[in-house]
Amino acid sequence: MRYWLLITGLLMGRMAAAQTVPVPVPMPLPATNLQSTVNTTTLKDTPGVRYQYQAVYPDTYCVWLAPAWRGQTKLEPKRYMFNTNYRGELEGMLMQTINELSADGWEFVEIRTESRTTGATQTIEKEAQSIGANNPVYKATTSFHTSSETRYLFRKALVN
Repeated sequence: MRYWLLITGLLMGRMAAAQTVPVPVPMPLPATNLQSTVNTTTLKDTPGVRYQYQAVYPDTYCVWLAPAWRGQTKLEPKRYMFNTNYRGELEGMLMQTINELSADGWEFVEIRTESRTTGATQTIEKEAQSIGANNPVYKATTSFHTSSETRYLFRKALVN
């Protein structure tokens, strides 16, 4: 019976302490921060000239080529699970492909980068310098998480 009274007293004390100081409610996130952003750099077309195009799209684990470049649609380093330099080799493959396209006469047309917000985290913390239990000072922080995709486009004039 004594333990029950002790537990009830502790719970009532915690409830009373929680009611004395209101905790601020997180602010709503602005809608503009959640919209995706697309940046494209392009060159002008020459009237009367037909082109063939080559897209190079680096992904997290490989580089995609559309249409196939020298018989390959996908470039990736060997042994992903055991390769500690996977990202470096993938970047090297991307740069080598871009250099080979340029050396073969392909003209660089555009870079298209799309960034989108994938989520946000808000934290509200009580400041350490806050004076008095009745008027605490809170600090709110919002962190946005984004992902980004880039595509490179090349063109080569068709011979009539």
